Amino acid sequence: MERRSPFMSLRFILGDGRCRHDQAVIENAKSWLEKDHQEVFFLVPNYNKFEREREILQLLKEDRVEDFASIRAQVYSFHRLAWFYLQQTGLLSQNAITENGASMIMRKLLLELEEELVLYRGEINKAGFIQQLLAFYQEMHTSRLGIEDLLAGGAAPSATQDEEKKYSELAIIFQRFEQELLERALQVEQPITLLTCFLEGSLLGDSSVDHAMPTTVSLNKAPDLSHALFIISGFSAFSTQEQQLIQVLMKRSHVVIDLILDRGYPQEMPTPLNLFYEAGRTYYQLISFARDNQVNIYLDQKLSVNQEVDKEDEGSIPQAYKEVETFWRQTQSQANYHQQTSVKDFLAVWKVGNPEEEIRQIAASIRGMMSDKKRYPTLRYRDIQLLIAEPEVYHQYIPKIFTEFEIPFYIDEEQMMAQHPLVEFLNAFFACQSYGFRLNDILRLLRTELYLPAAYRSEADWLVGRDQFRKLVDITENKALAHDFQGASWTRNEDWELIEYLQSEEEQTDKVDLTAYTNQLRRAFKQDVADTLDWLTAARTNRDAVELLYRFLLNAGVEQQLRHWRDQAIQQGKLDQARNHEQAWQALMDLLDEYATIYGDEPFDFALFEDVLLTGLENVTFGKIPTAIDQVNINRLDLARPKQAKITFAPGLNETALPRKMENKTLLTNEERQHFNQLFNGEKYLRDTVVEGSVKEPFAFYSVLLSATEHLSLSYAVNFDTQQNIKMSPYLDRVVKHLDVPLQERGILALVSDPRDYVGSYRGLIYQINNLSQQAQKNKENLPRVWEQLKQALLRSEWTDLAAQVFESQTHQNIPIPLSQAQAAALYGPSIYSSISQMETFYQCEYKYFVSYGLRLKEREVYGLNPAMTGEFFHDALDRFVKVLIAENISLTQLTADQRVQFVEVVLQEIFGESRYRLLTSSARMNFIRYQLGKTIQRVAWALAKQGQKMHFSPEKTEVLFGQIAGSNGINGIELPLSSGGKLHVRGKIDRVDTAKTEEEQWLSVVDYKSSSRDFDLSEAYYGLAMQLITYLDVALTDAVQLVGSPKVRPAGAYYLHVHNPLLDGQEASEEERLKRFKYDGLFIDEPAVFPLLDEEVEASKNSPVFPVRKDKNGNYQKTTQAKNKFYTEEELELLRKHNRKNMQQSGEKLLSGEIALNPSYKLKDKKRACEFCPFRSICDFDVLLKENEYHRLENLSKDEIIHRLREEEDE
Repeated sequence: MERRSPFMSLRFILGDGRCRHDQAVIENAKSWLEKDHQEVFFLVPNYNKFEREREILQLLKEDRVEDFASIRAQVYSFHRLAWFYLQQTGLLSQNAITENGASMIMRKLLLELEEELVLYRGEINKAGFIQQLLAFYQEMHTSRLGIEDLLAGGAAPSATQDEEKKYSELAIIFQRFEQELLERALQVEQPITLLTCFLEGSLLGDSSVDHAMPTTVSLNKAPDLSHALFIISGFSAFSTQEQQLIQVLMKRSHVVIDLILDRGYPQEMPTPLNLFYEAGRTYYQLISFARDNQVNIYLDQKLSVNQEVDKEDEGSIPQAYKEVETFWRQTQSQANYHQQTSVKDFLAVWKVGNPEEEIRQIAASIRGMMSDKKRYPTLRYRDIQLLIAEPEVYHQYIPKIFTEFEIPFYIDEEQMMAQHPLVEFLNAFFACQSYGFRLNDILRLLRTELYLPAAYRSEADWLVGRDQFRKLVDITENKALAHDFQGASWTRNEDWELIEYLQSEEEQTDKVDLTAYTNQLRRAFKQDVADTLDWLTAARTNRDAVELLYRFLLNAGVEQQLRHWRDQAIQQGKLDQARNHEQAWQALMDLLDEYATIYGDEPFDFALFEDVLLTGLENVTFGKIPTAIDQVNINRLDLARPKQAKITFAPGLNETALPRKMENKTLLTNEERQHFNQLFNGEKYLRDTVVEGSVKEPFAFYSVLLSATEHLSLSYAVNFDTQQNIKMSPYLDRVVKHLDVPLQERGILALVSDPRDYVGSYRGLIYQINNLSQQAQKNKENLPRVWEQLKQALLRSEWTDLAAQVFESQTHQNIPIPLSQAQAAALYGPSIYSSISQMETFYQCEYKYFVSYGLRLKEREVYGLNPAMTGEFFHDALDRFVKVLIAENISLTQLTADQRVQFVEVVLQEIFGESRYRLLTSSARMNFIRYQLGKTIQRVAWALAKQGQKMHFSPEKTEVLFGQIAGSNGINGIELPLSSGGKLHVRGKIDRVDTAKTEEEQWLSVVDYKSSSRDFDLSEAYYGLAMQLITYLDVALTDAVQLVGSPKVRPAGAYYLHVHNPLLDGQEASEEERLKRFKYDGLFIDEPAVFPLLDEEVEASKNSPVFPVRKDKNGNYQKTTQAKNKFYTEEELELLRKHNRKNMQQSGEKLLSGEIALNPSYKLKDKKRACEFCPFRSICDFDVLLKENEYHRLENLSKDEIIHRLREEEDE
């Protein structure tokens, strides 16, 4: 630029992607800066401003340009340039409205215009419509299209009636929008347009900016730009706003525009199929304007390629790079292409099984390149980049795999605030009010941990408070689910009452502390959250609501928690995360400020408030600060540019990702856009996003091909998710066919794999060797020698501990590790206190006992009528009924029908009035179940009365406790010595003890109520699976003095009674048939003298409906044929008692020894497995297919075989 002109100047720098555009740009800057008082402004795209600024300033520094870092050479985006010039003018209003603020105003005016709109009336409440409106409004301003232009479009002869109505309604909406902005002294920020008008001196009278003008503006004189050179680089096209600013700069300053373009197009635009179509069109438009406005046009600076090739300095480019560029340019223009240079060392194409393996292959290659100092002596991570065609597919794999390979990385992507805990907190907060405090919404709010009650907020040690709060929420959640605490349960003043439904012999947990503990959280939630929502819904104005919510956020500790999170993230070096917490809070504050400004003193609408805040926050993106440290950069594929990195990997190049399928998601169709463009004949221009996007795709891939100066890897995955046999991109197919590049099939790691293609780090090697070892085991092969050597090297490295821990999985067997005796004693105590059902669990599966009663794990209780509640109800009702009879001194034989009904009604009224049974009144269905339960007790009471009339036995005691249960001591029960010096204490509850006296003897029996049908199985009793009846009878006989006042009692048996209300059809509905459904089952004494006591009213040749006895035709009692094996002599009962105690003692000995077996029982008789309904399958991982996992198979033994074995035990 030898001479100056009163008419400012324009020059283009032109060259294809092979040329050193950066060097040409710097040479122009150097030449300009040689004169004092001259300055250079580099204008670059906003998306890579930081990266380009670093590159440009580094080049200036290398060329020793004086004052390279001063304000004489600055790098800006168009927006930052506008800010630079306008910051002191007052044109950039402090009242510039944000996107969220604009959405609020648009939402408000649409509701007001609803009756005026026809086409768009149904769209108002549809998701995304407001964003579409605002996007089009912004596009109108970017294209310098005004509201009058919309009306002109509708009035044009070529417009249809529907189009005329559409443009008219859009004009109404936007006119009202601008009126609202004007009335509120707000403006939609248009810095580029404002700068254009400011430099042109035409601010007033421009319809596109008048409404946005601040009310008080210092119309300073436009700066003298005659000493300024604007170098514009990195663009191929400009928006209308940017282009108009460039046009003004041409007239007031000196402009150099750097374009990747094969030649100039001064007379006509290139065709859309031209590879450089966009840049060529830009060239034509700008040079035409310069000619029309007498701007000095300098000769194009055409860059040469040849001079750059074959140089040995670092800035040189290989011949293969030039070959790749020539190939794509010529094949794109349908020219005959003949390859001159091999590109196999420069370019690789992979076909990989799936995206995860694709990223794994890339990671291994990066590590290999970083260690290959011979080929890449100066390579650093920041010289490597990934260009991702489908971020939604590939970004999920990169963090995990790159961390595994110890590769630092930076993903350049926008992160939506929608996933931040603050948004989830507000979502749950509003949902509590909108949906009546559902438990799920309450727990969502609490689980964010942004709200902590004041008692758990400590600045000094907030982590302790947080952990204590987590525990409180965990326990409260369990209890709330078990009791269905939701809705009013959280908002009323009354505290909760916790109810435990446990089997009668289980130890009751101390619920007093849990009740007080969980009510702490309920009271805090009610005071802090529920009351705030009450006040919020009662707010008079929107401003009042904003103030209430703000105070709540402060008082609830939300800001404090975010601050703690930020500080913790900083300490952990997670600066992005720390900034996110700050930005989330600031975004909410800005949103509340705008809401108060826009809606102010209007009547408060809760639904609108919720919608605006949540939508606003969910659409906010976190700002990311570009990093300058040494790490691999991961960018979108469409942001590729020539010579962007030394090494480029471009995964995911399949037929659907490249070229992309473009969609028009704007308010105007492509035809409507063409209509406007034809109407204004290029003066104003709406972009056809679909056509332009399609035209861009070949150039985008051109940029990918030229993005690396030393090596380029292109790849695609053949499978992803449910998609199989995916084809490569047609662009990639062209590369393979024309450039003689082999398509490498990079398979999933296998035993035949070459380590050089996979190994990149010690951490990654652990994963790979473990994977291969498992493959070798499966195929019954040895690990290949080279991999075995790597394994040994790994075990000698500093990673040996982690490697050994991982490799242990190869020989791992699913066998529980035994406890030491000290651990067992610490877990169970020196003496064991156990219930009968717990010991039965031990014999069902020893590991299940360990998990249930050692670790004390159990399934989460869920609100509803469960077997424990039903069982407790039946036991409670029958216990009270029998006690009423005893208290009234009325035997079952004396009980009249009226008395029975009256007594049962009194019992049921008492029980149903208790809070623990309030579930039974919670719904119409539960009320019906309550009615059915009452009918069941009435029916069982009827059966007991009928049985009592036939039996000589009568209830002596009911609900007899033995051992210690829930802090209550019963009769002594059973205590067995253990070899450790401790004892096994057995506890339980006998539902009923019956006695009968004859002249010679007193007989005793026990009854166990069951809510489901149960038959006594002697095999199960022998193996320890059914210990209850024998134990109850044993306890009753052992403690007979305490129970019946005499040690001289003889056993009559132990029985199950099924508590139910049987359904009978009409033919079976006789009283005797109904009574048969309550027949006792269990162990019966084989003593003819007792048979008459069981049923005194049985008729000759008939069976008793109560017990398995009958009378023959001569009136003699005998056992029924089907039940002969249920009768036992006293000697046999004694053998069973001793064996039962032996089983108890053995379980205690084994528990304290620390031995744990994974041995679920399997009954060969009926194929019944202990694992069938076990809730702990996911913990034990029992798998019968594993050789080390076997069932404890239980033989089907007859009564005679069992008695024979017991006698042999006795003899031993």
